[in-house]
Parts: sequence; C-alpha cells; structure tokens
Amino acid sequence: MENNILASIQWLQLFGSTPLEIIATVSAILGVILIARQNILGWPLGILWASISAWLAITEWQLLSDGILYLSYIPIQLYCWMVWIKRGAAVEQGAFVPQWLSQRQQQLLVVIVTLAILGWGLGISLLAEKVSWIPQPSLLWLDSVTTVLSFFAQFLQARKRMENWVGWCIVNVLGIYIYWIKAAPIYSFQYAIFLGLGIYGWIQWHRSQRLPLAVAGNS
Repeated sequence: MENNILASIQWLQLFGSTPLEIIATVSAILGVILIARQNILGWPLGILWASISAWLAITEWQLLSDGILYLSYIPIQLYCWMVWIKRGAAVEQGAFVPQWLSQRQQQLLVVIVTLAILGWGLGISLLAEKVSWIPQPSLLWLDSVTTVLSFFAQFLQARKRMENWVGWCIVNVLGIYIYWIKAAPIYSFQYAIFLGLGIYGWIQWHRSQRLPLAVAGNS
C-alpha cells in the first residue's frame, strides 16, 4: 500500500513540484485539448498557463526569450479569443473551419520566419549586453527558434490555419530538449504531452475540413 502511494506521488510530481507548476501544467493540457477540438474555452486556460510560465521562465530558469514569449502570449491569446468569437458569430463569412495556406504563402512564411529567428536572436543577444538587469540568454538560438515559431503558430491558430500545428510540433520537440538540459523535467514532460496533443490537434482539424458546414465546438 505504501509503495503504491509513493508511486502515485512520484507520478503526480511530473505535473509539477510546486502548486504553480501543477496549475500551469493542468491548464495548458486542458487548454490545448479544447483548442484542438475548436472549443473557445481553451483560450482563457492558455492565458492562465502563460502568466504562470512567464514568472517561472524569468525568475527560475533564466530563459529570457521564453519569458518574453510567455508574457506576450497573454495579449496574443486575448486576441485569438476575440477572433474566434467574432468569426464564430459572423455567419455571412461562412463556416469558420481550418484551412491550409496556399503554396506561395507557405514559401513566404518560411522565409519570414527564418529572418525573424535571426533578427530575434541577434536582438536579444545585443539587448542582454547593453542592459544590465537583463540576464545573459541561455541556449540563445534554440530559445529563439521556439520563441519565433510560437509567435507565428499562435497567430496562425487564431486564423485556423493548419500550418500552426506544424509549428507547434517543432516547438514541442525543441522544448522537450531545452527544459530537460535545463534540469526542469516537469516542463520537459509538459512539452512531450504538447507534442502528442499537437498531433491530435492536427488530426482533429484535418477531419473538420471534411465537414465545412459543421460548426465545431463553440467556434
């Protein structure tokens, strides 16, 4: 009996070693599941996760880019929330269903994302050198890739573009590695879950493309 209790406690610790980490993990997982199902309630849960994660990234792990990213998620996810409300209510625009960008748009997106990653990495490095209270960024380029891709994936998700799940899967694979070597296995475990949820989200949105007249979730 005692061994079972200890095993349960060790398993629960994967969701966080502090109350904040546990709340962030649960909010994030539930939020992504709801977004994958095109349910608008996923956005407020995402805002809660972003707020807690920003605090932890900056104060605990010195991941400056991630900290800025999490802070920016708050207004971005508010924007996404409003877009889904507006588009969901705009009957004259047709059903708000997931779509792919055109091939030309996809190529342009790759170029813009690449330039943005270079600009972000160089900018953050310069900022850390010039501003004394900003810590030197750890894992500069990996952190920059996940940050920039997350920005783009978030806005693509707001517009229900299928490419957002490709971006999230890349971010999640890198996130598993980054937080593992930063000795934050809780968040590494979270990103492993997000990777699975990203694949699940892609499948769910792909299926909904076959039902253009159906209104999914509360979108």
